[in-house]
Amino acid sequence: MNVLSCAHTHTTYCDGKTPAADMALHAFELGFVSLGFSSHAPQIFDPCYCIPPEREDDYKAEIRAISRQYAGRMAVYLGMERDAFSCASPDGYDYFLSAVHYLPHPDGHHTAVDGRPEDLRRYTDLYCGGDGLMMAAQYFSLLRGDVLAMKPQIIAHFDLVRKNNAVLRLYDEDSPPYRRLALDALRPLRDTGALLEVNTGAMARGYLKTPYPAPFLLKEWLSWGGEVIINSDCHDMRYLDYGFSDAQALLLSLGYDHAVRLGKQEKWERYSLA
Repeated sequence: MNVLSCAHTHTTYCDGKTPAADMALHAFELGFVSLGFSSHAPQIFDPCYCIPPEREDDYKAEIRAISRQYAGRMAVYLGMERDAFSCASPDGYDYFLSAVHYLPHPDGHHTAVDGRPEDLRRYTDLYCGGDGLMMAAQYFSLLRGDVLAMKPQIIAHFDLVRKNNAVLRLYDEDSPPYRRLALDALRPLRDTGALLEVNTGAMARGYLKTPYPAPFLLKEWLSWGGEVIINSDCHDMRYLDYGFSDAQALLLSLGYDHAVRLGKQEKWERYSLA
């Protein structure tokens, strides 16, 4: 297994289950060359899933202290996962991931795309006339707009709508209309230079058998000259490298010969998948 890094890692500062120091120690014991912390950035709603604004400075200080502790042995980076509806700035961070976890209601409330399936079904019935493809189009439009505006280093779990669609079957993931929709959202993001995340988090938690994004998206991304990064979206240190071998095998089968990771010397480095 060549990955030996994860740039999408959560801790008890947000909705993770593992303290930052324990996560770093586990990564070091696994032989990681680097570890990037990326707690959910502060936002003005759904506070139990993100860093409380009053603790953001504590988060920054602890990750910087851990970075100094492992200096010369494992590179540790300060990152954030910034939702499109976050109120936080990525200034002062080493990198950030752009993501969309919510769909907005006309009254200002939000429904989590990856939350309870029944909530997403209710949203689709109320605001999309029961049309799952319309719901997916809203999601991809939000993500595309956020990535183009924010210019992140990493695009997180591009097709996160797959998580609940695996249960709800709101749209056909193999249908030409859905595939065109997803590809049309992804294509302009190549020009931002962002890394497309191959995310094994839903595999670790038993929701999906393959990473985000779907293979057809990864195949087209390669044809456009895009770069990828393998991450576990880890919330529990036991699953820090979960599915990495499967992700490598998938990328190799699609024609990739390398991926990108956080480096020990340089921030970003290529490594061979073979």
